[in-house]
Amino acid sequence: MKILLILVLFTIITSIIITPAFAESKIESFVNLATKARDQVKIQMDKMPSISQETKDLYSQGNAETELLISAAKAGDNTEAKKHFLAAMKAFREITQVFSETIPSSTNPSQNTVNITTPINDFEYGNTLKRFEANVNILKSVASKNNLQVDFSKIDGLIQAARSSLASGDVVAVEKTISEIKTSGNELQSTIKNMVSERSNTRAISFVNKYIAKIDAVLAQAKELNIPDDQINKLKIAKEELESSNDPSQIVLKIKRVYQINLDLLDAKNQKILSELSKLENRLSILEPKIDDTIKPKFDEAKSILISLKASTLNDDPIKTLRILDSKLKSIESYVSSQSNPPNTQNDQKIQEKQKVKVQTKAQKYSTEISKLESRLAEIEPHIDDVIKTKFDTAKSMLAKLKESGTESKMTIRSINLLIDEIVQYVESVDSEDTE
Repeated sequence: MKILLILVLFTIITSIIITPAFAESKIESFVNLATKARDQVKIQMDKMPSISQETKDLYSQGNAETELLISAAKAGDNTEAKKHFLAAMKAFREITQVFSETIPSSTNPSQNTVNITTPINDFEYGNTLKRFEANVNILKSVASKNNLQVDFSKIDGLIQAARSSLASGDVVAVEKTISEIKTSGNELQSTIKNMVSERSNTRAISFVNKYIAKIDAVLAQAKELNIPDDQINKLKIAKEELESSNDPSQIVLKIKRVYQINLDLLDAKNQKILSELSKLENRLSILEPKIDDTIKPKFDEAKSILISLKASTLNDDPIKTLRILDSKLKSIESYVSSQSNPPNTQNDQKIQEKQKVKVQTKAQKYSTEISKLESRLAEIEPHIDDVIKTKFDTAKSMLAKLKESGTESKMTIRSINLLIDEIVQYVESVDSEDTE
């Protein structure tokens, strides 16, 4: 019985030094360990026919330290709790030593030998292995989520070996294997941390390179796009910081939060200019065979503007110049139409001219509304996330159908504007939360 007590207490006491480095024990575990040790010692003391005063004093000391440990744990004082825990376990350990010294000798040598396969209290060892296994599973989950190729066969084998040794009661083998598990676990944790960090850094560098390429593209056509000088300076500063940074991930965050450079919007604006140029060029081609000497000077002027736009030799806002060219083409188209169908009377001519002006004004207003909607959608597109994407796609689809139909629908335009207003309100609320 005394030998069993020594083994039980040895299991409890040594469990405090085998806690894995990557799963530290809590103060509650100290309380459980100390109270279990106290209970085991008390049970054995009660069964003994006589107890020395030294043993009684040690028990009183251990009991007092255990109570102080419980009080410190309740108060949340981890430092005091640990101090009382160590003192209590020291007293109980000394009691086990006293017990071992008083074990009677036997004429049979086999009775004095402790069988290493004697069943032991495996509660604490089992819990330790469970904590190891839980931590290994966490590491496996991290590796899986990040698609990391990590070999867990070694530590899995060690845990299985420790369980086998525990089942056979081989304490020495259990402790040795647990020490190896701790080392292997720390190595795996360090390896995975480095792999995740390296992958994150690689992604950041890739983003940085793409961002620099976009900045270069915009700077190359900054003049044609009529980008303000302050915006150009921001782009140049951003590029310099990206190129010289030793920590790309931090620079990426800085650019996202500070500069807010809307490169996608600038790209959309450029695409819109190219699209409009193609349409205007087609209209000029259709008109050219119908041009007479009267309207030729205006036609030549319009053609010259188109050539300048395509060659990017104008200093004015290209969008503004496109509108001027569109207006000139409408005037030429009106003249050509009037020549094809001359009015019967002077009064009819005036009525037709008024109607044409009215139609042109309405068409121009409609075109302006369409352009505004396109611009608003392009401006908010870079800020769209999965939450608001459905509404954004709906707005884009409605606008596309409106342009295809060519029908002027105030109700549809109003509906699209309301959708965009709702999206803008959501985006602003998200940006406000990120700033906070």
